[in-house]
Amino acid sequence: MVLEISVERDLTIEDPKTDAYTVHVDTQRILTVVTHSESIVTKWLKDALKSSIKSAVLVGITAETEDRWCWKEKDRHKEYPYDFLCLNIGAQSLVYETWETYFRARHSLVSFLENPRVFVIGRDMANLSRKLKVHHGIEIRNAVDVNDLAIRGLRRDDLDLGRYDLDQLARAVLGKQMDLARPEDDFYWKPRDNEFYRLTRCDELKLFWAIDPYLCFLIGLELIDAIDGAASQKKVKKKKKN
Repeated sequence: MVLEISVERDLTIEDPKTDAYTVHVDTQRILTVVTHSESIVTKWLKDALKSSIKSAVLVGITAETEDRWCWKEKDRHKEYPYDFLCLNIGAQSLVYETWETYFRARHSLVSFLENPRVFVIGRDMANLSRKLKVHHGIEIRNAVDVNDLAIRGLRRDDLDLGRYDLDQLARAVLGKQMDLARPEDDFYWKPRDNEFYRLTRCDELKLFWAIDPYLCFLIGLELIDAIDGAASQKKVKKKKKN
């Protein structure tokens, strides 16, 4: 069964720094806040720490770099800082606009991601963690790669879980009912005077970025017994390097 995704905007929000949406994934509702408000980001992170009655707080993560409006062709493959950091704790997601001029809640984010109770689950975590440190000065204390977690948690030698994309991992860990009907690409490149312009069909398509950290969270929740092992394995590797 393929799950349908829909998005509803909360028109009652009057904060110019914030938009709120409800993302529907079949019968699941994900309350999603898109913001660059320092106070809202700080409150969301504090509430996330209170979301678990157990010691561990699981957080799904993705980070996105929005294509620059005007790139010269030679710069199209240049690495840029992240523009959006997406976090999920189940029924709630935060899409934090991390443009430098808006990045005022950085200290709250640093404290949150360095908290020993917080386990951050995502794809390609080595690269994501590197970029956060290099471009934003943020380090993740307990970074858990979702592919590595699936390998350790499922122990399925017959599956090449290290090469699975997120949808394939969701099917392997959570079942076929987690197949998602993803939107088509939301942009295309149009050459003009040796420059490229990114044309976006709809800004609300950014809300689909909330789905990936949601899947990472669900996979982490399903394989929670393997998370401590995955995190400690990373710490051992770091210790050996020193």
